[in-house]
Amino acid sequence: MKRILLYIYIYVFALLTATAQTPYGYAPADCADAELSRIGSGKNSFVQGMVCFNPADDPALVRLRDKGYKIKGVRCYLLDEYAQKRQSRSFVCAAEGTPANTVRQTLCDFSAGWNDVLFDEPLPIGEDPIYLGLQVYETIGAAYPLMSYNGATVPQSCLVNIGKKSFEELTDRGTLLVFALFDNEAVSELDRTAYAQNVSSPQTVAPRGTFKGDVYILNQSAQPLSNLRLATVGAGETQADNVDVTLDTPIPAYGHSKLTLTLQAGSEESTEASYAVSVAKFNESEAQAGRAGRSTLFVTVDNFVRMPLVEEFTSQACVNCPQMAYFLEKAFDQWKEQGKSYVYLSRHSGFREDAFTTAADRELTYLFGGYELEYNPAITYNRAVLEGESNLIQGVRDMSPEPYLVALEKAIDMPAKAEINIANTSESVSVTGRVSRDLVEKELYFSLYLVEDGIPTTTYAQLGMDDADAPADLADVFRHNGVVLKMFNTAPLGDQLSPAADGTFSLTFPPIPSDVKSYGGTSQRLVALISRVNKENLRDNEVLNAAQLPLGTESGIQSINGKQQTSTIYDLQGRRQTGFTHSGIYIVGGKKVVK
Repeated sequence: MKRILLYIYIYVFALLTATAQTPYGYAPADCADAELSRIGSGKNSFVQGMVCFNPADDPALVRLRDKGYKIKGVRCYLLDEYAQKRQSRSFVCAAEGTPANTVRQTLCDFSAGWNDVLFDEPLPIGEDPIYLGLQVYETIGAAYPLMSYNGATVPQSCLVNIGKKSFEELTDRGTLLVFALFDNEAVSELDRTAYAQNVSSPQTVAPRGTFKGDVYILNQSAQPLSNLRLATVGAGETQADNVDVTLDTPIPAYGHSKLTLTLQAGSEESTEASYAVSVAKFNESEAQAGRAGRSTLFVTVDNFVRMPLVEEFTSQACVNCPQMAYFLEKAFDQWKEQGKSYVYLSRHSGFREDAFTTAADRELTYLFGGYELEYNPAITYNRAVLEGESNLIQGVRDMSPEPYLVALEKAIDMPAKAEINIANTSESVSVTGRVSRDLVEKELYFSLYLVEDGIPTTTYAQLGMDDADAPADLADVFRHNGVVLKMFNTAPLGDQLSPAADGTFSLTFPPIPSDVKSYGGTSQRLVALISRVNKENLRDNEVLNAAQLPLGTESGIQSINGKQQTSTIYDLQGRRQTGFTHSGIYIVGGKKVVK
């Protein structure tokens, strides 16, 4: 991908030598390799990508329209050549109202790098949204044809149609490298115009609280940008908060930058509070209005602490699962050495059921999006799409702990939307806690499990243990962990939770039965979680938080379950600690806790 640098130099040179067209878009033209993503199916298939240019959202388009400028064509970027004009397979296009309502189309052969393709007849800007993009026929030899900048997710800027089915907005893949082309004289209407967006969201922040946010700045004008004023408006506010920024290095014409700034949230509490950023001043002058960058924040007075939930889809009959579990276990060891916690569950479904399969395991295969996509081994974190990913489910990346540590970092950074505390006595199992108040009216589901770890393969065999490529110590490390022995909830995906108006809840269950089946493991624990379930829209699934309580330890020990500890921490020798630096028993607030 180093050749992209050459294409960037050619592109910038063309701009500086005053080409016949002025580009306008929401992605940068000078992306580094690490900022790019390729999008497609990975097989032989038609692939179309579109970006929405909507006058209702973008004052710059209104200025251009009012001055009589029309869209002359499309500028787009490809890493590979697609010489498919003769088969009518490759073209640039424009649509109005919806991405499927095509009103302009120009057949062309795409070369690697930037392509400027004009329509036979320029397209006027009206009141309706305009969609600009391209189509190619993806091949296995030149797979994943669409290119996107993954540093900012501009709404409606990554609409993809694979296989001529329907358009889907990929909200986690950034912004397609697609620009509108105008006459070169239109540059005056974009003078002092820039796009800005908070991209490190959602973040957990108190109402009207300050937070550190990464702000993507795109210079949409032909002059360098040295200083600017950002106007930010959080949910619940009518007046903007201003942030003045002086850049150490000016942003060149059509260039971009990402700055870490101190921003202020609005007063409205919500797990998806709106947050708008616009450029009010450009180089000490009033900016020409452009599109506002919109994102979301998690604004709440409840500062819950995330306990990431890792669920591995596995099977005794899966020959590849032991090696994934091996490196996952190595990642867990490093994670605990950093003083961080997690909750792990194994789901024995998705490939072949076995002695450990439960009703919940069967039901959770809906997270794969259909039977044809099910496989083992696979993992989901918090049952959510992690930042930079496109699916809930992740497979094996490479044979090392690193991919799992990266995913755990993303999972623990997700805002926690609930607090869960578990208590166990000989008379009952009780769970108390609180959910974010704006989620009280939502459909939430509560699950409580008795879980066993350390089940040996001598009693419950596992395929793949003697694979030729397996680590030498696989047999020493691998055990069946996270196996559900008992579900306290009656419905496989959890019982509906009905918290009080302030978000609090309290549940009581019968005690753990003395005759509950054990698989001969070394330890057991209680695991609770609160989830959102949506089988129709997989992106609307999420575990709000999880908690666990180890069993079989000495009397009086409590678990730390996603609730911030403020008391001084001591080890069992009475030495003051700076935090929970490793797994073990601590003294907090005069009580023993296990971490």
